[in-house]
Amino acid sequence: MKFDGSSFATREHFGPVCQWLRRRLDEGGPRHRIVCVVSAPSGLADQYRDTLLALNQRPSDRLVDAAMPLADSLGAVLFAAALQAHGISATVAMGNQIGLRTDIHYTRARLQAVNLAALRRKLVQHQVVVVPGGQGAAIRGGETTWMGRDSADLSAVALTAALGEEELEIYSDLPGVHTCDPNIVDRATLLPRLPYAQAIQMSTSGAKVLHHRAVDHALQNRLRIVFRRNHGNFETGTVLVADAAFRPVIVADAHSQTFEASIGTAEDAARELAAADVPHVLMPGAHEGTRRVVVTCGLFDAWQFLAGERRLPVVRQDTRLLTRVRLDGGVKRELVAPSVLVARARELHDIHCVPGSPPARARAETRAPLPAAQPLSASLSVLDRANVPSHA
Repeated sequence: MKFDGSSFATREHFGPVCQWLRRRLDEGGPRHRIVCVVSAPSGLADQYRDTLLALNQRPSDRLVDAAMPLADSLGAVLFAAALQAHGISATVAMGNQIGLRTDIHYTRARLQAVNLAALRRKLVQHQVVVVPGGQGAAIRGGETTWMGRDSADLSAVALTAALGEEELEIYSDLPGVHTCDPNIVDRATLLPRLPYAQAIQMSTSGAKVLHHRAVDHALQNRLRIVFRRNHGNFETGTVLVADAAFRPVIVADAHSQTFEASIGTAEDAARELAAADVPHVLMPGAHEGTRRVVVTCGLFDAWQFLAGERRLPVVRQDTRLLTRVRLDGGVKRELVAPSVLVARARELHDIHCVPGSPPARARAETRAPLPAAQPLSASLSVLDRANVPSHA
């Protein structure tokens, strides 16, 4: 199982999730075991990152790699503690104990091998082993590494395949993948089945379906991925399989980064990004003899990478990527101003994804935010509040 950060947004969220695992263990019998990959409580990873950048806008990649896994580690410890409080034998596995061995490519380490010896020993002793997502250990030296933003998906897929399992359950506040982000398009509908090929297209276009490397790893190992809601009755939503039909969807990537350059420079930039395993797409330029490179990995500082480190003469543009995946599997992309991204996504969704619906006028107003409970991360603050808990 893999639980995203919204599963533990407040202290009250832990109880229902623990009860759900208790039920699954009871159904499976005394020899049943569960490996849970978890992300940090909502907002905590960003808080760690923001604090680090407030102290140093250009920290070394090694420091970023040391800081970012801390939030997921804390999330894993808190969940294991909650499970123990519910009478479940649980422990955590971190760093070398997880068995995911990577290279030493800081901030986006790449998976090289899996060794489950230590994890299997923990599974003999405990009903549940909680694993912080995105963490690995370098093959050389054994130091803890980080596989990048949203890489808990990759951890979960890699462990599922290595354990010889055929199915992975992914839990989030939404029960699955929709025709568009339901937070911006209220008419978005749930997709009961989704093919791997479409998931790859959506992921590389900036959709939060699965980490882009996780989709490819799942496809290689023919895993069945079941998306479930992380509260209520934990119902099944989307099932990711190999043979499903394509469905029209709209992907609005509010965190995409656009750069324009000459054709040769744009191709050089694309090669550098590919070598660093950063998802991106190439698009026609606004002027003759130019092309645009659009980076779809939100946390990655593409400007510093391309202009600062690689010294490429690229021009940064303030546009966002909007992608339409068609029934035939093709994609159509456009770049729009951030201020009209939501309205344009709604317009395209009404035209292409709502059967029988006439083209709707783009609505400029945004949805009113729902009242939110006090996030758990607020009580786990770092540095900027007077009442900092000692364990933080």
